[in-house]
Amino acid sequence: MSLNKKSVFICLSGGVDSCVAAFLLKEKGYKVYGIHFILTNSLSLLEATKKISKHLDIPLFILDIREKFEKSVIRYFIDSYKEGFTPNPCIICNPYIKFKYAIKEAQKRGISLVGTGHYARIEKENNKFKLTKALHLEKDQSYFLALLPKSYLKYIIFPLGEFSKSEVIKLSKKEGFYREVLPESQEICFLKGDYREFLLKRCPFLTKEGEIVDINGKVLGKHFGLFRYTIGQRRGLGIPDKTPYYVVGFDLKKNRLIVGKSHHLFSKKFIVDQLNWLDKDKAFNTSTLDVKIRFRHKGARATIKEINNNKILVEFIEPQRAITPGQFAVFYSDDQVLGGGRICELPSTHWAVR
Repeated sequence: MSLNKKSVFICLSGGVDSCVAAFLLKEKGYKVYGIHFILTNSLSLLEATKKISKHLDIPLFILDIREKFEKSVIRYFIDSYKEGFTPNPCIICNPYIKFKYAIKEAQKRGISLVGTGHYARIEKENNKFKLTKALHLEKDQSYFLALLPKSYLKYIIFPLGEFSKSEVIKLSKKEGFYREVLPESQEICFLKGDYREFLLKRCPFLTKEGEIVDINGKVLGKHFGLFRYTIGQRRGLGIPDKTPYYVVGFDLKKNRLIVGKSHHLFSKKFIVDQLNWLDKDKAFNTSTLDVKIRFRHKGARATIKEINNNKILVEFIEPQRAITPGQFAVFYSDDQVLGGGRICELPSTHWAVR
């Protein structure tokens, strides 16, 4: 098939965002094709997607990649907890599953672009493509896209980048497909209920009991598997005191859960590995960057220093709360995403032993 520069493969999930994204692309004159990935054994998303594609009158391609999803995302999720990290499967899924296979299938069929319902923007400046935040920051999802390979950006279009969520819902109601979409879920797609139950079925050995200790090594109680906890967690510790205890670290060698008070959660420095740069030159030619350490983090000013080709040291100007190994640091210059990587170590926190 010859390449059609006005053709788009839209990733349809069964939700309102991808549905409206497809509609907007059609309104702009693109030839729109839908693609739906089967990632789990639940078929409710597929049925909703079929209804949406029929309503929008667009061809739908269905790709069963459950095996690939298991190896790339679910295995990563499980292995992270085994290693004492708190994972973020959505940020991994985008480069290694969703966009990888959407772009691959688009190119196979001569379709020039891939669109999704993400709230972010792709801009072109000096013949270079850059990833930027959504216009309406309350819904910005650029954080989840920071690991996309730089080479992918020229193939991607985000129709919702300048829309607010309320505008998207209003449009879906106006065009008559709001009732056909599935309710928005905040859960990870392959999890139904508590993630701990999922892990217990896959890895029952994770329930190994151990000691809960304070930052000085004093034993305060007993835990029932380190996978049940994350940095900053307060509930479920069972340690009464005048002021609450929080999880501040793990000692994997001794199978110990380390707890402290609220002020022990604040630190400045951490190390990032598994780096992906979208604009490395700009990142290292800027004195300070805005760095987000999780999706809901507002971001804070920091400096970066290269340790080697695979790691950098990040230092915040002001201490930040609950920097969590396994989560991802994403680097911004104003609205532009410069890159991101996994938080792997907290060198300034002596009790965060790994």
